[in-house]
Amino acid sequence: MTYVPDNPSSLPNELARERSREAADRTLLAWIRTSLAMISFGFGIERLGQAAVDLDGKLRGFSPLKTRTAGALLVALGIAATIAGMWEHRHVLRAIARDDYRYAERPAIARWMGATLVAVGVAALVTMLVGF
Repeated sequence: MTYVPDNPSSLPNELARERSREAADRTLLAWIRTSLAMISFGFGIERLGQAAVDLDGKLRGFSPLKTRTAGALLVALGIAATIAGMWEHRHVLRAIARDDYRYAERPAIARWMGATLVAVGVAALVTMLVGF
């Protein structure tokens, strides 16, 4: 089935909307991919702590509390990143659907998620160095 616009001059506008929609979908998939990596790393870190306990402390510096906390923080951040990505995707799709769509500056969610991930990393590093 071929799309035939009522007004042939609106075709470039419709194609631009379609490209924007596809870009928004790719961005959402990137959010999901990143979230999945954070959740997987968090789970892996928690399992590493469990392995340290099973090896009777032969892995120095790893404790169940540290690894469980670091793992839980990464899993929580992964969940938050998924929710943030879905929220942003919905917001962009609504904006694209409007006839009077104009670009508007908005807060960069990715920057805030990155800053949070840096904070989790710094906390993990300090915990490892101090030896909690």
